[in-house]
Amino acid sequence: MGKEISAPLARTARLLDLVPFLNTHQGIALKDLARHFEVSASQMSADLTTLWMCGLPGYTPLELMDLEFESGFVTIRNAETLSKPRTITFQEGVALLLGLDLMVATLPEDRDDLKNVASSLRERIGDKLGVPVHVQATPAIASPVMAAVHQALAEGSGLQIEYHSLYKDTLTSRIILPNEKHELNGNQYLRAFCFTAEDFREFRIDRIKNAIKADVPQRIESNELDAEKIHYQITAKVLTRDIAERFALEQKAVDYSLTSYSDQWIERSVLASGEGVVLRAPEALRTQVLATAKAMLDRYEEA
Repeated sequence: MGKEISAPLARTARLLDLVPFLNTHQGIALKDLARHFEVSASQMSADLTTLWMCGLPGYTPLELMDLEFESGFVTIRNAETLSKPRTITFQEGVALLLGLDLMVATLPEDRDDLKNVASSLRERIGDKLGVPVHVQATPAIASPVMAAVHQALAEGSGLQIEYHSLYKDTLTSRIILPNEKHELNGNQYLRAFCFTAEDFREFRIDRIKNAIKADVPQRIESNELDAEKIHYQITAKVLTRDIAERFALEQKAVDYSLTSYSDQWIERSVLASGEGVVLRAPEALRTQVLATAKAMLDRYEEA
């Protein structure tokens, strides 16, 4: 069953969209109409009843819309004044322009045909709504990088990337075989086999500074991925937003059992969290974090 939409503004927008849709889909089944607008059949019947009482001033049967839907199939007549789709607002126009920019940024370099169509559509929307042409969105991920990632995933090919490692604060060159792309906490990640590290890794795509196609050995299966992970446990003494995002904590709790691909990342993340996080296991990593923290404090005392 479709979802109910009863908010006044949402329902008004749906009613305005219903008229031009019905004009081009005469005789559509009521259940299909409800499914298209993602509402229940009873909600759609209520909407059609409301439209039945709409029309031009005078509001006699000659000016009101004429709908037929008791048979289970919907037809509409005498609705010429609302036969065109509703006009988008200035804010909606800006959103469309920004969305076009972000979409074009993900296109491959050789798709000039799509880029030209998007550019033409952008100019038409801007002229129609009076939106400044210079309004544009800049994606967090460089378009050549995203295009290379999509191509590698589609073809099963390798990539040579320049990657900024946050926990080491260095830019490294790596040869990888992408496996899949996913999103977490608003960031896009690329899971891949790294031939440089000879292990599976996850790369945050906005930290990939450059990516070009590279020849790699045959496809690496990921059935041993979990065995390569480092299992660790933390206690979140203060669950701030920064800590939740850093460790990808999706629910409020105190103790967490997590995994990572790098003990250096765990060490740096725990230290960056200050008193908000306590590392409980593994013991060897706890010792390393303690030694690093002590060394940092000793430097402050020397200064």
